[in-house]
Amino acid sequence: MGLFNLKMNNKVETYKWYEVEPSPFQLLAQEDQDRLTNNFTQLLNSVNEAAIYVKNVFDFYEYEDSRYPVIITKFYFGAKENTPGFFNMKDITDPLKDRPTVTYEYPDKIVLSDGSLAKVLVTYNYSDYLPDGFLFEYYGIADEIFVKFKQVDQYKAMKMLSAARLRAESLLGNRVTPETERKVQKLRDLSTIIGGSARLFEVYLYIVIKGKTNGELLEKEKRIKEIANARLLSIEVPKYIQRELYEFKTSVSAFTSFSIEKNFIDSISAGAFYPFISEDLIDENGVFLGISGSNSPVIFNPYSRNNYNIVILGETGSGKSMTTKVFLRRLRKKMNIEINGIDPENEYVKDVVAKELNVTPVLIKPGQKLGLDLMKFVREGFIDATDAAELIADLYYVPQELRPRLRRLFVSSDADTIFQFIDELKENKAEDLLKYLDAVESPPDSYVYDGIPIDISGNIVFGIKELRNQRLKVVVSSLLTLLLQKKILSGRQLLFVDEAWIFSEYPAVLNLLQEVARRGRKYGDIFMYITQRPWDVYNTPEGRTILEQAATAILLRQRAAATEVLQKAYNLSQAEIDYLLSANQGQGIIRAGNYKLTLQILVTQEELEKFSTSPAI
Repeated sequence: MGLFNLKMNNKVETYKWYEVEPSPFQLLAQEDQDRLTNNFTQLLNSVNEAAIYVKNVFDFYEYEDSRYPVIITKFYFGAKENTPGFFNMKDITDPLKDRPTVTYEYPDKIVLSDGSLAKVLVTYNYSDYLPDGFLFEYYGIADEIFVKFKQVDQYKAMKMLSAARLRAESLLGNRVTPETERKVQKLRDLSTIIGGSARLFEVYLYIVIKGKTNGELLEKEKRIKEIANARLLSIEVPKYIQRELYEFKTSVSAFTSFSIEKNFIDSISAGAFYPFISEDLIDENGVFLGISGSNSPVIFNPYSRNNYNIVILGETGSGKSMTTKVFLRRLRKKMNIEINGIDPENEYVKDVVAKELNVTPVLIKPGQKLGLDLMKFVREGFIDATDAAELIADLYYVPQELRPRLRRLFVSSDADTIFQFIDELKENKAEDLLKYLDAVESPPDSYVYDGIPIDISGNIVFGIKELRNQRLKVVVSSLLTLLLQKKILSGRQLLFVDEAWIFSEYPAVLNLLQEVARRGRKYGDIFMYITQRPWDVYNTPEGRTILEQAATAILLRQRAAATEVLQKAYNLSQAEIDYLLSANQGQGIIRAGNYKLTLQILVTQEELEKFSTSPAI
């Protein structure tokens, strides 16, 4: 717990300091934003004086041979009293004691002991409306932000408001303007709420910018003012008191030009100043994905979530495949985990990709005997007989009215192979079922079931693009998943399924994938589901379960057809939908547990050369 002495009017103000753990804010649902701002309002009401210090450290994050500019933001709250636990706060030493000192002062800037130049901008005119969390708009530019709240005695506040209201009302007798009427109404409203549970605060906002050159300093100043002007805030660089402003020692008398409407704020409106915002997702022992909307690194560990299921959704050209490859490569290097995959378009079985992912590529060819006998899988305990009957019914489009009979026959069968089961149907003269299932005995389907199963030891990805028939791709994919299941349940495996929309017409296949993911969770398995058409998947209860229950979703650029599904599945706002509709390649939103933030996937030059045929992600 640090003590900070702030001199105001030659009085020494002693503060206890706490470091505050931030959270995402900009992409939260409105009710979640309201909860945070209400907590902030209660925090202010609980103390007589408060100081908020936000410190940005501009740095670089190194990954392999690439360096990425990032911003690490720290948040501190200072108060005279012990503060209640509205946020996750821990006692710290004085966060201001190690700041560079002033070595020289110009009229409108200062030179610091670390050799940098600095300016302090002061906000002195607030608009009637400020969006909640508006300070976040400055985090990518400002080096430091300091906000001071000083609660005004309630009796004094009422007198001040009454006098100001009377002065304003007297103007109504002269020339009445909309501005005058607005001020009078605002003062009347303020008098009402201050007389209730709200409090009145003096508020001071300082923004510190630093640079190595005058040009860098001027560019930052220009950007800060542009943001402020867009919010109808007046902000300037006061001359001849830059040292005092930087050291937070400026007398209140320096601000006598402030009017009560402009430098006083009630505690309810003060919720707009909610500062503890970070778009950072930095999991311990995670893999580097890229940067967030605030230029902070996004370091993701699937094992930090409550389940290890991941969905990656994006239209063609959104960077979906590149994102998957980059994540798999970095995860393999970071963790001791085996990678398995179903690859309908042969994206991952290319030699250079397979080598980078350290996987054995297996290309499934037409006419190749695969040994994926569903009845054998039942006998070996890979799948329940009832589920297997439903699976084969889906794969061969058996009508709903015939499925109860198929289940009875399949469950009661003594057959050891799928071909023996077909023979049993012939013996029972089940012509109605054979009408749909006789394809099992004929090429190309017979090749799927006949033969010896493929060796699945080690890291393995199956490429099935050469199977031109989409239904056949689904048959092979579902049976390969069953084959991999035994291996997956040995623990610390990853299974990814690409182009997963092709399963959308087969609820039993989706149910199979969902069940494999559920069973693998307790063994530390990661299940990845990748698709460009989430609306198709969402149309079935099984597909909805996969999309909604995955703890992590990476949403890249989307087609308009996906908007309704994404709003329902991930509670996205219209602003978030608009962002996804216009996102560039590799840009999107990551939802990981309680975090939901914008994301730019960053790719090394080596990864770009090996994983992409386009000039950028």
